[in-house]
Amino acid sequence: MIKVLHVVEAFSGGIVQSVANLCRALDGEVSFTVLHGRRPDAPDDAQAQFPGGVVFLPWTAAVREIAPNRDRRAIAELHAVVDRVRPDIIHAHSSKAGALARLAFPFGRIPVIYSPRGYAFLRRDKGPAGRAAFWMIERLLGCLPHVTVGCGLGEYGLARQVGRCAVLIPNMINPGDFAEAARLRPASAGPLRIAMAGGIRPQKNFPLFRDIADAARDRDWHFLWIGDGEIPGGAAVPPNVEITGWLKRAEVLRAMAGCHVFMQTSLWEGLPVALLEGMALGLAVLARPAVGNTELVVEGVNGFLCVEAADFVAALDRLDRDRESLAGMGAAARRLVDQHHTVDRIALRWLSLYRHYGRYRRHG
Repeated sequence: MIKVLHVVEAFSGGIVQSVANLCRALDGEVSFTVLHGRRPDAPDDAQAQFPGGVVFLPWTAAVREIAPNRDRRAIAELHAVVDRVRPDIIHAHSSKAGALARLAFPFGRIPVIYSPRGYAFLRRDKGPAGRAAFWMIERLLGCLPHVTVGCGLGEYGLARQVGRCAVLIPNMINPGDFAEAARLRPASAGPLRIAMAGGIRPQKNFPLFRDIADAARDRDWHFLWIGDGEIPGGAAVPPNVEITGWLKRAEVLRAMAGCHVFMQTSLWEGLPVALLEGMALGLAVLARPAVGNTELVVEGVNGFLCVEAADFVAALDRLDRDRESLAGMGAAARRLVDQHHTVDRIALRWLSLYRHYGRYRRHG
């Protein structure tokens, strides 16, 4: 059986779902160990979402930002785990884990697969100089022997620019995870309910979410932020916004299922798992035109791409007035996920990559 070591600094949010879906889909075909960091927003039930045979090991030195002393310790920890586990393949998730794994094994002694899941050079909480530095780091590390996997078309295109070998394997969801929550879908009538899921951090752009809700104070709409974090200063949270705090996985899906629209205000993404989950539950989509969002939103079919708060409010007004179109867009969103992003369509591509890494490394 192939032994894969997942290396995950950011063990939270969509990365947990992506790695868990992969482990569940290939359980029995691949043996998995997960070396993971710990962030404050890591879900308490993260390990419960994985098959019973997965081994979890803490990566105590791993941190998100560049920190030379911690990074050296993190690489040493990774070497020690590899010596103990003896994996056939290292699969690193996120820019930081990908950088450390490639630095730890730069010459291909152990095959490395790198899943950026949102390149660091896309970050809008960094200035131009910082983004340029992240781009250069990716270009330099991209010269090393490894395979980069884009989780969507946008990320795959970027991977081809900064690396020597890139393949496309889209993010996936398991339809069975949504059956119970889907029964909680609200009636088409009633006040419009709008969901956003994720941590309140720069990437997810809570200020825009807040501005949209504030501009819609006079409407009978309810805005639900599923998650938690430090609320940015500058303006009070409007009374039509509810922040749930951190929820268990099943609770997240139930909360999402009780809404009509999934709103994605992120400044940057890879291919957002939360958006796929909202679509799988039949929610129409409003999203900023960030990488990843643009390939999931078919304008006027399953939702709309919006830039400013006024654009979002105008689209919500349109959907609120035409509930038949709202329902149709939700159904179209579900069909897109069913046709292109389910485990039964994607998982075997991962198994092929794990089994035939050398072939992919030579030919892409």
